[in-house]
Amino acid sequence: MPGDVDIPREAQIVVIGGGVLGTSAAFHLAAAGQQNIVLLDRGPIAGGTTPFAAGQTAYLPANQALLPFTTYCIDFFERFAEHTGYAIDFHQNGSLRIALTEQHLSGIDARLEAAHSIGDAAERLTPQQARELAPHLDVPDAKGILFAPRDGYVEPRSVAAGYAAGARDRGVTICTRTPVTGVEVVDGAVQAVQTAAGTIRTQWVVLAAGAWTRQFSQQLGLNIRAVPVRHQAFVTAPLSGVTASQPVVRIVDTQVYARPEAGGLLVGGYGYRPLSFDMDAFPNRFEIPDLEADQIYFQQLTDAAIEAFPVLRDAGVIQERRGLPTITPDGQYLVSEVDQVQGLVVASGCQVGGIWSSPGLGRIVADIVSGQDSLPAEAFKVDRFADAYAHDTALRSQCERVYAGHYWDLY
Repeated sequence: MPGDVDIPREAQIVVIGGGVLGTSAAFHLAAAGQQNIVLLDRGPIAGGTTPFAAGQTAYLPANQALLPFTTYCIDFFERFAEHTGYAIDFHQNGSLRIALTEQHLSGIDARLEAAHSIGDAAERLTPQQARELAPHLDVPDAKGILFAPRDGYVEPRSVAAGYAAGARDRGVTICTRTPVTGVEVVDGAVQAVQTAAGTIRTQWVVLAAGAWTRQFSQQLGLNIRAVPVRHQAFVTAPLSGVTASQPVVRIVDTQVYARPEAGGLLVGGYGYRPLSFDMDAFPNRFEIPDLEADQIYFQQLTDAAIEAFPVLRDAGVIQERRGLPTITPDGQYLVSEVDQVQGLVVASGCQVGGIWSSPGLGRIVADIVSGQDSLPAEAFKVDRFADAYAHDTALRSQCERVYAGHYWDLY
């Protein structure tokens, strides 16, 4: 998929964005029988925020209306190679969701009920049982611990690369190093996509440009309610006792997560100095690795994580990760057509879970173009906010608030 591939002059569908949402959309469209598809990205496949993600799955929602969507996602990951033809690095070690106080027990109970409703084997554990699965975990007074054995984590690049390779095998033309400069709309309908290498006439455009999605939409006079919010994590040096088979751990009260990574722990969290961004404020050639680290955030995160993992007090840090996932005002995904522009489909609002949600979001994109309805998607309509959060100040403030309560089931 080199950058010097000649771009076609016509296509049925153009997908803008080669991250995990764009590649999933391209794959699902091709798998659904759509033809003449072109995927464009100004960088390589799996660029942007994708490679810096934790890649954790969390298929048991507190809201059971989301179960068809989340079940599709976990089923897809479990059979990824069968679907795409390419294996991914999926560590299905399970996950522990831990409520330290009674305030957050309802979320544990709701997810346990969701598991039982579909016959899955999630269960409550004692703090000692949890420690046996995650040796450095120390939460002796936890009020509730849910173990979801089907959960786990994936290596993010392998997911986007697998989608892209599967899409290519099904006839999708992939053009990397091909910046998109505009979308041409005539009489309220998509007509063409303009790139640095020429113009592609098309009937459909799938906008899955990650942190840049809002900026693209503004060029079309649209006000997409999703903004990028900085998320950060770190990876420790190898720690004695950490095993590759231990589960993901999520501490609800402090909004900290930890999972094994390269013999150590990958640690991240929410609610610490949430900060959204206007991508127009960055230089044209800005890339996600250029994002500056917030060392105060890292210190606050570390202090909180030490409460559950005392071993982190003396752990060396070998890598810092940061990205710009997109957040919406109600904490739900954005994936639908746009009323104002016929033929434009937006896939955004990953809620710091783009890797995990990518199978379902890609499937919904394919359903839209194919006129099908295999997954419930009414709650994900792009135009659902009407006039709410129309101004950037209110939108960014609300999205930062949503990010800051990510584990608390507030939205």
